[in-house]
Amino acid sequence: MPRLPSPTLVPATLVGLAVAVVVRLVGLGPVPALVVAAVVAVGGGIVVGRRSAGAVRRSLSARPALVGEFPRLHNTVDGLCLTHGIEHPDLFVIDTPAGNAAALAGPNGASIVLTTGAVDRLGLVELEALVAHLLVRCADRHLRIETTAAAMGRIPGASLGLAAGSDGPDRMVRTDLHGADLTRFPPGMQSALRALAELGATVDVPSSTSRLWLLQPDGRTDIQTSIHPTVDLRVAALEEC
Repeated sequence: MPRLPSPTLVPATLVGLAVAVVVRLVGLGPVPALVVAAVVAVGGGIVVGRRSAGAVRRSLSARPALVGEFPRLHNTVDGLCLTHGIEHPDLFVIDTPAGNAAALAGPNGASIVLTTGAVDRLGLVELEALVAHLLVRCADRHLRIETTAAAMGRIPGASLGLAAGSDGPDRMVRTDLHGADLTRFPPGMQSALRALAELGATVDVPSSTSRLWLLQPDGRTDIQTSIHPTVDLRVAALEEC
């Protein structure tokens, strides 16, 4: 399996080259300048990669989903993880009546973020379908790269590392289908998608995190974007299961 490019590669390299120029200007030779540049570039990339998931959660104003506050969510995640041998993600919520959810990953594992609107308003079958989708996303080998890119926001070159994992709206449809495989009940995901769209998917989050969300975070569920298909298309695809 080919190694995926890191979204930190280009910006870290640019910073390293800038440092090399400065080092040369102060009188050091080309070899020391390249060494310093390499250390800065590699070190910066490692730091950003390790801290990206936390940075994204803070940008979303996400807080831990406590067991006592959200027992139904914890029971649903625990059940699916135990049944299918899936590593348990960390659980977070965003306090908003909107209906949406996201997955992100860092060096210490994956986490899922749900709006309190989704947790409180979805029925048990719908919530299980939503969680199943998110667990499939957590297992996606591109998720950590996408999380890092989201954390880097508008830094030039940060999006270049997404090229290997970017296959447009089809990826969301496949994730819906794989999630339905976990629950063995595609109508649950169909109902969840419709319910979330009815709640309204708009969440006040950085646009750089769009790729991490189940539904387009600007609330557009009836217009296909480069990342998200329409809800109607996703519901129709689940009819084929």
